[in-house]
Amino acid sequence: MKKLTPPKVTTGLFFLWLILLLPWLFLAPLSLMAFDAGSTFKAHVFVWSIWTYPAAVGIVALVRKKAPMIALLPCLNIVACFVSGL
Repeated sequence: MKKLTPPKVTTGLFFLWLILLLPWLFLAPLSLMAFDAGSTFKAHVFVWSIWTYPAAVGIVALVRKKAPMIALLPCLNIVACFVSGL
C-alpha cells in the first residue's frame, strides 16, 4: 500500500475545493437571505464566509506549489460558516 505524501494529499484537496466551486455559483446568492431576520453579526459572518470562499481557493491556486499546506485555507471559510450558527 502506497503512503500518501503531503503534496498528493494537498493536490487532491485543492481539486475538491475546485469541484465545490460549482455548487457555490448557485448557492452563494441565496446566502443573502441570512439578512431576512435582520442585520446581525451572525448573518455577516455567514455571508462573509460564503462570499470569500472563491478568494481562498484562488489564493490556494496561486501559492500551492510553494507552500502545499495552504490547501487547508478554504477550511477557514467552512469553519466560519458553521461557527456563525446560521
